[in-house]
Amino acid sequence: MLTLANCIVTVQQNQPPLVTLTGEVNYESTGSIKEAIESLLHDGSTHIVMDCGSVDFIDSSGIGAIIRGAQKLRDAGGELVLRSATQQTVHALQISGFADLLNIEHVNDSPEPDRKHCAGGLWQQVKFSIPLPADRNGLIRQRVTELAESMPFSRYQIDDIRLAVGEAVSNAIRHGCNGGEDDRLNVNCTGDEEKLVIKVSYPGNKFDPNTVPIPDPCNPREGGMGIFFMRASMDSVDYAFDETGTTVTMIKYIGARNTNNGN
Repeated sequence: MLTLANCIVTVQQNQPPLVTLTGEVNYESTGSIKEAIESLLHDGSTHIVMDCGSVDFIDSSGIGAIIRGAQKLRDAGGELVLRSATQQTVHALQISGFADLLNIEHVNDSPEPDRKHCAGGLWQQVKFSIPLPADRNGLIRQRVTELAESMPFSRYQIDDIRLAVGEAVSNAIRHGCNGGEDDRLNVNCTGDEEKLVIKVSYPGNKFDPNTVPIPDPCNPREGGMGIFFMRASMDSVDYAFDETGTTVTMIKYIGARNTNNGN
């Protein structure tokens, strides 16, 4: 069993071997996933089942680690079977062009959110600030998801919002922390009858988000796909920079699920 941060990677020497992922599968988990697959390959296993039924959340780095492993197995003449993945994970694999690298089976379909306390079209706001490195348990995703679930979004749209917020927070923690004790991540969400607007601000240097490459199915990467998945999940993603750092603004409209390819 390999434990890293909030992810547990368990390997069972079945026929075929079974790799079970539990908890938060993010950039801190990629080494454990890579180690598990490479160890099994070294032992001669080229057909592996990966069970994601106990995964609470998976970000682009986790997806990247899985597809890199799937590519290595294909190169060895085998395959990776992805079992009990969420609809959101399957959607992310499809829009990035990587779904064909895996054998996807037993998809978990998330339930519709409870609408009993839905605020309908009322204007709402959630605003808070936390120390930048502190969001290791998905606190921000949880707070934003609670607001989204009070609005008439579908379960697929809420999954998209969770993924996009997770990517924004992951990027902030990895690239926006300058090491200062006062570094903070500020979140401001507003919802109305048409849309949810999410602003995430954090210290960080200016960069050109349009230079971030689109994922290449022929050359899977372990990282660098966060902005792509944010754009594919939300209806609008914009970056702004000033003397205080970086602000990313993401918008999700109530209605049809976003099906763009992150362009």
